[in-house]
Amino acid sequence: MEALREVLDALPDAVLVVDGAGTVRFANRHVEAVLGYDPDDLEGDSVETLLNAPDREPHAAMREAYMRDPQPRPMGTGLDLYARRADGTEIPVTISLGPVERDGETVIVATVIDVREEREREAALTRRTRTLAALHQATQELLKTTDRELGAAAAVDYVNDVLGLPIAAIWLYDDDVDALVPAAWTDAAVDVVGDHPTFEAGTGSIAWDVFEAGDPRYVADTHGDPDRYNPETPIRSELHVPLGRYGVLTVGSTEPEGFDEADRTVARLWGATVTMVFVRIERERQLRAREAEVKHERDRLEEFASLVSHDLRNPLNVAAGNLDLAREAHDSDELRTVANALDRMAALVDDMLTLARQGDEVDELESVPLTDLAAECWASVDTRAATLSMATDMTVRADRSRLAQVFENLFRNAVEHGEEDARVTVGALPDGDGFYVADDGPGVDPSRREDLFEAGVTTAPDGTGFGLKIVSEIARAHGWSVSLADDSHPEPDGEQHEKGGEGRERDGDGARFEFRGVSIVAD
Repeated sequence: MEALREVLDALPDAVLVVDGAGTVRFANRHVEAVLGYDPDDLEGDSVETLLNAPDREPHAAMREAYMRDPQPRPMGTGLDLYARRADGTEIPVTISLGPVERDGETVIVATVIDVREEREREAALTRRTRTLAALHQATQELLKTTDRELGAAAAVDYVNDVLGLPIAAIWLYDDDVDALVPAAWTDAAVDVVGDHPTFEAGTGSIAWDVFEAGDPRYVADTHGDPDRYNPETPIRSELHVPLGRYGVLTVGSTEPEGFDEADRTVARLWGATVTMVFVRIERERQLRAREAEVKHERDRLEEFASLVSHDLRNPLNVAAGNLDLAREAHDSDELRTVANALDRMAALVDDMLTLARQGDEVDELESVPLTDLAAECWASVDTRAATLSMATDMTVRADRSRLAQVFENLFRNAVEHGEEDARVTVGALPDGDGFYVADDGPGVDPSRREDLFEAGVTTAPDGTGFGLKIVSEIARAHGWSVSLADDSHPEPDGEQHEKGGEGRERDGDGARFEFRGVSIVAD
């Protein structure tokens, strides 16, 4: 037994040697550190004295059953085991049992390990997991709010209900007064603090400093801060978390050192969540305001279109009818000039009506083969001796009638600005993001490139200046972009399907309009 004592004393854990009757025959030196007993005092006592009274009898029965078939194994697998220390406190332990034969007698070597730290870590992990799950649920609920003040009220309630921190408040920044104004607080915050102050710039408050710096700050003991806002405050420790440009979340305690690292981490996480919610609320408010502006603009354009359609077109029709009568009686250069002016006014009215109605987003899309649509549009425009070349058989998702207006305007523009036998090409962009419409005409004057898509810009003597504006509005309504390529367009690769006469090389760079962001239908 003496040799066994030396071996067990060298082990790093508390070890007891117990005989079949439950008497402690030996306790090594680590027993005192774990259980608080002098090892010599335990020798000769029943091992059940280390347990609370209600647990002693069941333990004795378990020990007797074990002695009938002693095998090395852990005791109470799956159970929470507790040992009673000399001071009467209980500690969680794990116990491993091993039978040893000595001098014809079987004794039990019981290794007792204090698992308080392990259990505390497990409990802390469980608490953090539950807290994070609760924060996730709280975030989902908070995201449903559409008002910043209501969001602030919900946020401080969650600090109390989810984080278990009862004293909390949110101050929101008011740009009109350049100050942090109390917006929401818990009931406990009112009970402890009373009325919450407004923190103005330069008043020396911690909350304002945190808001201005944008960094969280933990004050372990406010009474140790000579610059505290209220020298008589009952709050002894505070955690201030900035909410971006929106304000500050403050959590308090009436005890110094009231928040551990886990509290501070979770509060900062919640502050970031609240800030994200405030950003979303602001963006949705801006979006609603923008939608209201767009609706107002659409209503205004509809009113304008109605005015043009009825109040301008009718007098033009009357003038044109009377002009026809006058020309039947006496035709002259002056009357032909009037006729040309009336035709131009009619074209302006048509283009203005088209432009006013192109801003709406496209609701219904269909698969549109560019080859077929371009051919139809080419046939509907006075193309003189010009030639259309198709360098793609692409099919796109678009509003067919609006896309037809794009082709007609660009085809007409190319013919009017180029030579009679101009060549126009429709092809796919090399990166597969859309298509282009190009011509081999004189190109665009560099001085006009910046305002090319603005209303009223034209170089043709009889042009309305609305054609390219209509093109850009139709592209925008589809969610596309349209731009004039910076360099001359390359010759299209692959087979070309011509609708007209022979194409030929030009000295000019021509104009190439590129449409990007186009939804292309796969073959």
